[in-house]
Amino acid sequence: MEMMVSLTIFAVVLGVVFSFMHNTSTSYQKTRQKVQYQQSLRAVISLMTREIRSTGCDPNSVGFDQFNQADALLLECMMDLNGDSDTTDNNPDENVLYSFAAASGELSRDVGNGPQVIMKGLLSLTFTYFDSNGNPLLGVPLNAMDRSLVRFVDMNLMGETDSGEPVTFATRVSIRNG
Repeated sequence: MEMMVSLTIFAVVLGVVFSFMHNTSTSYQKTRQKVQYQQSLRAVISLMTREIRSTGCDPNSVGFDQFNQADALLLECMMDLNGDSDTTDNNPDENVLYSFAAASGELSRDVGNGPQVIMKGLLSLTFTYFDSNGNPLLGVPLNAMDRSLVRFVDMNLMGETDSGEPVTFATRVSIRNG
């Protein structure tokens, strides 16, 4: 009888320990997935921020539109990084198109050789445009006049990890060359 009581107590303690270990392992995996997703998102945001800040770089004052397209889900940046007065030459980083496909949750970057998916699993992405006074420029897609007034771009991204953990990121990028 004492042996049965001892075995029962041991089984209960063992069940509690294994339950704790399982919950800890599950929590660790969810946290790890979230951190990996956030790191991927940060890398994409860093790339986009760098290119949006450089938009309108025109060292020779040739005069070109800083944005060819500006919409809530689409942004095309123009810049002359090599100073040759041409934004359509073989330098692939001088004309960059970012587009978000809501149906697939994919963010693509196109530098002239076709869109390349740079982020998957996004639930939403929106670009919002502001003038030098911080006033929002409404009526997207922006017309040529409004595109020339853009001095700030807000990016709001929302996604989720494989385990369903929500991840959001929002930032405002100041255009250096506006």
